[in-house]
Amino acid sequence: MNLFEKIMEPIMRRIIQNRWGYTDEELKKAQELGFFDVLDLKAMRYWIKADPVCSVHCSACHNEGRPLYFNPMGMLIRHRCPPGICVHGLSQISPVLYNYYDHLLQGRDPNQMVFNQVTCTDTGLERGGLGRNLFRVTREKMPLPEFLLFLLTLAPYVFAKNRRAKGECRAVREAPTGGGPRPEDFMKKLPLTEEELEAFLASPGRVRRLRAVEKYHDHRIVIRVVSSQACIAGHKRGQEFFVDAMGRVLPGPDGNGICLMALSKIWWRVMLMLERMAAQADSEGEGDFKSKIFDLPMNCYGAGLPLGACGEILMTVELRKA
Repeated sequence: MNLFEKIMEPIMRRIIQNRWGYTDEELKKAQELGFFDVLDLKAMRYWIKADPVCSVHCSACHNEGRPLYFNPMGMLIRHRCPPGICVHGLSQISPVLYNYYDHLLQGRDPNQMVFNQVTCTDTGLERGGLGRNLFRVTREKMPLPEFLLFLLTLAPYVFAKNRRAKGECRAVREAPTGGGPRPEDFMKKLPLTEEELEAFLASPGRVRRLRAVEKYHDHRIVIRVVSSQACIAGHKRGQEFFVDAMGRVLPGPDGNGICLMALSKIWWRVMLMLERMAAQADSEGEGDFKSKIFDLPMNCYGAGLPLGACGEILMTVELRKA
């Protein structure tokens, strides 16, 4: 560590403490993660680039050659990005950033990541969607003007604490924890304490969720593999996975497991189905569970060949009586 870095080290600690609004005790707790240890002056010289390397009909215009840039703390650099940022791509980049920081914590170069390619949640026009994009995440040294501008945004925290960072959580304090309906017999069998169940039933939405669990207890949310390419987990076209009305993944009839890279992407389609079930909980009949979104294939996190870390499967979701 040279003399300049030794001088800057306590200044960077002060900036981090003030920016996050930590007390001394909270900073000590936060430092246990090790994240702030790798955010030294050297690391601050690099930004994270999510480069669209395969962009086809992207409605957000995240075209090839127009990367998204994140500062060393993982925040979007707005003046370096397109005017509109697509949440369907942005949300998928987040797990890769954890991989990025894990490499830093190990003292390794993030540009050596295996899982550095990620697709957006739209599988493309040819598969029933609107467009598609594949991002490659890399580490790149900031141009000097950008680095100086970044330091300028941090300068106020040398002297001032971010008072808003502490948070008030008013919504949590104001949320009701009682006053809901009396629990029905099946609700009393849930693995909840009396206090937890009372708080759970304080929300009409959660009540509908529980009633949907009872109404559709003999149904299964079926995740069906409709396409498979080089899947090293062995998931083939036509294979089905089953989820119960509670949202629990059930053991497969063949005894084999399900790749987490698939479950991590399909969960929000399952959430949409659970939402439909809750909406139908108090109505007569089975309800309508047809949707173009359910029929639209959803890809796994593999990203596929030739660029991804592994192969790729596509999945659809439906509700079926067991």
